[in-house]
Amino acid sequence: MTTKVLHTRVYKRSRKSHGKMVTVYRGYLTLEKNGLRVWKELGTPDKAIAEKRIMEFALRAQREAEGFVAPRSVSETAAKMLPALVGEYEVELASLDRARKHVHDTVTRIRRMISEARWRTISDVRPDSFTAWRATLKCSAKTKKEYQISLNAFLNWLVGGGRIVENPLSKVDTVPTRGKQVRPYRAFTEDELLRLFAIAGKHLIAYQMLLYTGQRKSEVRALVWDDLHLDGPKPYVLFRASTMKDDDKRAVPLRRELAEALRQMKPEGVEPTKRVFWFCWPTYDILQGDLKRASIERKDGLGRVVHFHSFRKTMQSLGVRCGINQRAAQEILGHSDANLTAQAYTDVASLELHDEIAKLPWISTDKVWATCGAQNTGVPRPSVSLADLCNQLILAVKVSGAEDVSRALASSVTSLHSSEMAARAGIEPATK
Repeated sequence: MTTKVLHTRVYKRSRKSHGKMVTVYRGYLTLEKNGLRVWKELGTPDKAIAEKRIMEFALRAQREAEGFVAPRSVSETAAKMLPALVGEYEVELASLDRARKHVHDTVTRIRRMISEARWRTISDVRPDSFTAWRATLKCSAKTKKEYQISLNAFLNWLVGGGRIVENPLSKVDTVPTRGKQVRPYRAFTEDELLRLFAIAGKHLIAYQMLLYTGQRKSEVRALVWDDLHLDGPKPYVLFRASTMKDDDKRAVPLRRELAEALRQMKPEGVEPTKRVFWFCWPTYDILQGDLKRASIERKDGLGRVVHFHSFRKTMQSLGVRCGINQRAAQEILGHSDANLTAQAYTDVASLELHDEIAKLPWISTDKVWATCGAQNTGVPRPSVSLADLCNQLILAVKVSGAEDVSRALASSVTSLHSSEMAARAGIEPATK
């Protein structure tokens, strides 16, 4: 059914302006029966002019409804210069409390594309012009993908605001990044962590925080004292949404050793908003110097390097080896890319994340665990001695009824236990 303008009407309105009373007209239009009244300021004291203007508004609204002309918001956006639109987008991101770095990086990428691709208005942003510009980039596949993500976010914002009809790049494929990492990195070994921690000095607590929380460098560096909850039976750190890459807050359990170290370094009467690591955060150059002093090769034979993100990868690598629950590790690291079973059919609230964190070996400068287990938590170390094996064999022999063999083996076990007890006491067993 064809849409018709059913009604328009103008009203005289008097108001005071600069100390004088002035009369102007305003009016409304409706495009359907009992529909919403769209009010317009007509800006004239003449009734005939006011009636003419409200009819022009109604005629345009009808044409837009019938699809003969683009909505006014679309035509106005088409006439604007792209840098002005990006400026509006920047203001919008800031008003949504996006992280300052995220806003800066996003608009910087978009402005670079506009400048180098020589786009003036939104009509210049086409799939062919974008892919031609992307082909000139001399950077990693990941960086190319980030440029496209930023531009798509800007275009989708325009679509959501009714300022363009559709995203012109919605069907352009992103650059595949799997297997195309320019600078692959590796995890630390426990021996390397021991050497690094031994020479780290005041930077030790920062390195430990990176390792045992598994969070990114910028996220750990942004912590303030109010984010640390150290006094309860299960201490934890709350990473604020504004500092996180995924814009989502995250609570991460703290090992008791790390929580105690943080309690000891906390100054008396410190402001809650003071940065935790303001005086001891290791810069890139400091980390490289510490790696050199710890005799840790920055690049291995396969070309893989170690840097700040290696601590995050190390936590996951140690967790796999030490049996940390996969879903718990996903929750701690903040990864959303998981299979349906792990993501939809696991009760995250029921996971004992403190127990999972406690499975990681505590890398201490005076002692390193040779096997995985929680230190001083009552969790037995997963080791099997020769004496244990003999006890199991004795039990099997008893079941079979061979008592003589059982007594002989028991004697051997007693000897083994005596030697083991003597070794623990620091003395040598007596010899005949």
